[in-house]
Amino acid sequence: MNRNYKLAGTLQTTISGKLLYLMLLDTADTRSSANLSQRRVSEALGISQTTVRRNFQRLQREGYIDIVPQYHEDGGRAANKIIVLD
Repeated sequence: MNRNYKLAGTLQTTISGKLLYLMLLDTADTRSSANLSQRRVSEALGISQTTVRRNFQRLQREGYIDIVPQYHEDGGRAANKIIVLD
């Protein structure tokens, strides 16, 4: 069995939170970070952006991820950098 599935199964969060966490593990680079917009995640998983936002916040609050805001050179918002914590 995939180690990530086992890990996600132990998280104290919602089913959609576990699905989101698995997506982060799957897309994270070698430094355990991923740049994903809420809209992109929402479309990929077929869940609302509100559900994505709530689950990002829940995963951050529980210490599973860190969210680092990103900005373009002109000051506009870019997709957040999500860091999966050990």
